[in-house]
Amino acid sequence: MNLHTFARGLPGPDGPARPVAGRQFNALCELETLAGVTDRVAFWRRFHHLPPDCRVRRSQEALHRHVHERIAKGELAPDETPKERALRALKRATTAFIEPNDPTAQPLPDVLDALARSADAARDAGATALEIIDASEGLEH
Repeated sequence: MNLHTFARGLPGPDGPARPVAGRQFNALCELETLAGVTDRVAFWRRFHHLPPDCRVRRSQEALHRHVHERIAKGELAPDETPKERALRALKRATTAFIEPNDPTAQPLPDVLDALARSADAARDAGATALEIIDASEGLEH
Protein backbone atom coordinates (compact mmCIF):
# COMPACT_ATOMS: atom_id res chain seq x y z
CA MET A 1 0.00 0.00 0.00
CA ASN A 2 1.27 3.45 -0.77
CA LEU A 3 1.82 5.44 2.38
CA HIS A 4 0.93 8.70 0.64
CA THR A 5 -2.74 7.70 0.66
CA PHE A 6 -2.80 8.69 4.34
CA ALA A 7 -1.80 12.25 3.51
CA ARG A 8 -5.16 12.67 1.79
CA GLY A 9 -7.15 10.66 4.33
CA LEU A 10 -7.90 6.98 4.70
CA PRO A 11 -6.06 4.32 2.73
CA GLY A 12 -8.10 3.07 -0.20
CA PRO A 13 -10.31 0.08 0.58
CA ASP A 14 -8.99 -1.63 -2.55
CA GLY A 15 -5.37 -1.31 -1.41
CA PRO A 16 -3.42 -4.55 -0.94
CA ALA A 17 -3.45 -6.32 2.41
CA ARG A 18 -0.92 -8.77 3.86
CA PRO A 19 -2.02 -12.40 4.34
CA VAL A 20 -3.17 -13.43 7.81
CA ALA A 21 -4.18 -16.75 9.37
CA GLY A 22 -3.63 -18.72 6.16
CA ARG A 23 -5.87 -16.40 4.15
CA GLN A 24 -4.88 -14.25 1.18
CA PHE A 25 -6.56 -10.91 0.56
CA ASN A 26 -7.05 -9.03 -2.67
CA ALA A 27 -8.06 -5.83 -0.92
CA LEU A 28 -7.80 -4.13 2.42
CA CYS A 29 -11.60 -4.04 2.76
CA GLU A 30 -11.66 -7.87 2.83
CA LEU A 31 -9.24 -7.91 5.78
CA GLU A 32 -11.27 -5.19 7.52
CA THR A 33 -14.45 -7.24 7.08
CA LEU A 34 -12.82 -10.39 8.41
CA ALA A 35 -11.50 -8.42 11.40
CA GLY A 36 -15.02 -7.17 12.11
CA VAL A 37 -14.35 -3.46 11.49
CA THR A 38 -17.73 -1.74 11.27
CA ASP A 39 -16.61 1.90 11.39
CA ARG A 40 -13.73 2.24 8.95
CA VAL A 41 -13.11 5.93 9.65
CA ALA A 42 -12.93 5.42 13.42
CA PHE A 43 -10.59 2.46 13.02
CA TRP A 44 -8.09 4.28 10.78
CA ARG A 45 -8.29 7.53 12.75
CA ARG A 46 -6.66 5.71 15.71
CA PHE A 47 -3.39 5.51 13.72
CA HIS A 48 -3.34 9.02 12.29
CA HIS A 49 -1.01 10.33 15.03
CA LEU A 50 1.73 7.85 14.01
CA PRO A 51 4.52 8.76 11.62
CA PRO A 52 3.50 7.99 8.04
CA ASP A 53 6.06 5.19 7.62
CA CYS A 54 4.51 3.04 10.34
CA ARG A 55 0.78 3.81 10.03
CA VAL A 56 0.04 0.98 7.59
CA ARG A 57 2.18 -1.53 9.46
CA ARG A 58 0.67 -0.75 12.86
CA SER A 59 -2.89 -0.67 11.54
CA GLN A 60 -2.50 -4.00 9.74
CA GLU A 61 -1.02 -5.50 12.92
CA ALA A 62 -4.18 -4.36 14.74
CA LEU A 63 -6.37 -5.90 12.02
CA HIS A 64 -4.41 -9.16 12.34
CA ARG A 65 -4.91 -9.13 16.12
CA HIS A 66 -8.67 -8.68 15.62
CA VAL A 67 -8.74 -11.61 13.17
CA HIS A 68 -6.83 -13.87 15.57
CA GLU A 69 -9.16 -12.86 18.43
CA ARG A 70 -12.18 -13.80 16.31
CA ILE A 71 -10.54 -17.15 15.48
CA ALA A 72 -9.87 -17.76 19.19
CA LYS A 73 -13.52 -17.00 20.03
CA GLY A 74 -14.65 -19.46 17.34
CA GLU A 75 -16.23 -16.75 15.19
CA LEU A 76 -13.98 -17.60 12.22
CA ALA A 77 -12.49 -20.81 10.89
CA PRO A 78 -8.70 -20.79 11.41
CA ASP A 79 -7.91 -21.46 7.76
CA GLU A 80 -9.38 -20.46 4.46
CA THR A 81 -11.49 -23.25 3.03
CA PRO A 82 -10.97 -24.48 -0.54
CA LYS A 83 -14.34 -22.96 -1.39
CA GLU A 84 -13.28 -19.54 -0.02
CA ARG A 85 -10.03 -19.76 -1.97
CA ALA A 86 -11.85 -20.71 -5.19
CA LEU A 87 -14.37 -17.89 -4.81
CA ARG A 88 -11.54 -15.42 -4.19
CA ALA A 89 -9.79 -16.60 -7.39
CA LEU A 90 -13.06 -16.19 -9.28
CA LYS A 91 -13.43 -12.66 -7.94
CA ARG A 92 -9.85 -11.86 -9.08
CA ALA A 93 -10.51 -13.28 -12.56
CA THR A 94 -13.76 -11.32 -12.81
CA THR A 95 -11.99 -8.09 -11.90
CA ALA A 96 -9.36 -8.73 -14.60
CA PHE A 97 -12.17 -9.29 -17.11
CA ILE A 98 -14.32 -6.31 -16.10
CA GLU A 99 -11.47 -3.85 -15.49
CA PRO A 100 -8.74 -4.68 -18.00
CA ASN A 101 -5.49 -2.71 -17.99
CA ASP A 102 -6.35 -1.46 -21.48
CA PRO A 103 -10.12 -0.80 -21.71
CA THR A 104 -10.02 -0.66 -25.53
CA ALA A 105 -8.50 -4.14 -25.88
CA GLN A 106 -10.62 -7.22 -26.53
CA PRO A 107 -10.65 -9.77 -23.69
CA LEU A 108 -7.64 -12.02 -24.11
CA PRO A 109 -8.27 -15.77 -24.37
CA ASP A 110 -6.20 -16.38 -21.23
CA VAL A 111 -8.40 -13.97 -19.23
CA LEU A 112 -11.50 -15.78 -20.41
CA ASP A 113 -9.89 -19.16 -19.66
CA ALA A 114 -8.95 -18.02 -16.15
CA LEU A 115 -12.53 -16.88 -15.58
CA ALA A 116 -13.94 -20.23 -16.74
CA ARG A 117 -11.37 -22.24 -14.76
CA SER A 118 -12.08 -20.23 -11.62
CA ALA A 119 -15.83 -20.75 -11.97
CA ASP A 120 -15.32 -24.50 -12.48
CA ALA A 121 -12.98 -24.68 -9.47
CA ALA A 122 -15.50 -22.86 -7.28
CA ARG A 123 -18.26 -25.22 -8.43
CA ASP A 124 -16.03 -28.24 -7.73
CA ALA A 125 -15.20 -26.85 -4.26
CA GLY A 126 -18.89 -26.84 -3.38
CA ALA A 127 -19.88 -23.23 -4.07
CA THR A 128 -23.55 -22.73 -4.81
CA ALA A 129 -24.76 -21.07 -7.99
CA LEU A 130 -25.60 -17.90 -6.05
CA GLU A 131 -22.12 -17.74 -4.48
CA ILE A 132 -20.56 -18.09 -7.93
CA ILE A 133 -22.82 -15.39 -9.36
CA ASP A 134 -21.99 -13.07 -6.44
CA ALA A 135 -18.23 -13.68 -6.76
CA SER A 136 -18.33 -13.12 -10.51
CA GLU A 137 -20.37 -9.92 -10.30
CA GLY A 138 -23.26 -11.56 -12.17
CA LEU A 139 -21.31 -12.72 -15.23
CA GLU A 140 -22.74 -15.83 -16.85
CA HIS A 141 -20.47 -18.87 -17.14
